[in-house]
Amino acid sequence: MDKKMWSGRNNRSASQPHQTVPTVKAQLAWLVVLLVAWESVSRLGLVNPLIVPPLSAVLLRLVTGLWGGTLFLQWLQSVALVVAGLLVGSLIGLALATADYFLPRLRPAITLFNAILHPLPGVAILPVVLSIAGLGLPAVSVVILHAIVWSAYLSFISGFRSIAPELLDIARNLGAGRRQILYHVLLPAIGPQLAAGLRIGWSRGWRALISAEMIFSAIGSLGGLGWYLFERRSFMDITGVYAGIVLMILTGFFIESVVFRRWLPGQADTD
Repeated sequence: MDKKMWSGRNNRSASQPHQTVPTVKAQLAWLVVLLVAWESVSRLGLVNPLIVPPLSAVLLRLVTGLWGGTLFLQWLQSVALVVAGLLVGSLIGLALATADYFLPRLRPAITLFNAILHPLPGVAILPVVLSIAGLGLPAVSVVILHAIVWSAYLSFISGFRSIAPELLDIARNLGAGRRQILYHVLLPAIGPQLAAGLRIGWSRGWRALISAEMIFSAIGSLGGLGWYLFERRSFMDITGVYAGIVLMILTGFFIESVVFRRWLPGQADTD
């Protein structure tokens, strides 16, 4: 009976295809297909060009905006805000996860705050933040941190709790304190959770920033990428709107497929 069960399991595992992560080249190939389809549909008149302008016109507007306009500075400001928020939010999430793990008395409070605040969209709390911090960078920074902190906390604490208890027992028997356990046992063992937390935090922070800029106002003297989209929409510049969306897509593709790909173990390119 045992041999039959073992044989059945081997047959099922052999019949299942090996799951591999798509290569960047494969993703780029599909991207080219989509872009060619976009240009063809627009040029053939299958859609109204005022609603979906040709890709060539969008790319021309994107290049001129980045090279001779303020779009590059606006994009750079938005990316810098999210990167700074990702670093600070991850540190706050790490502090919360560490307190949750080592201080059982604080665990119910942290769990409660996570249950209350994590599902709450950042844009929903922005009016309250504006009434306290005023209009500008502080208010948007709070919204970005709100979007990042709780996903980082969940990633860290799930990684801490997945570590084998035997490792912790060995460290304690060797006389390691909480700080040594954190630095030499917990953090080195949660590489995949750390990468996943950063990936989720980036996407949530990026969406929160763009939404805040589009709904409320510019941040700083130039405004960010969300403000660029809001301005283009206000002037009914549909080509400019698509140029901003394409820039957002390219930014997200680069971060997901190039930057974070190096963090996630087992996701190297395969031919």
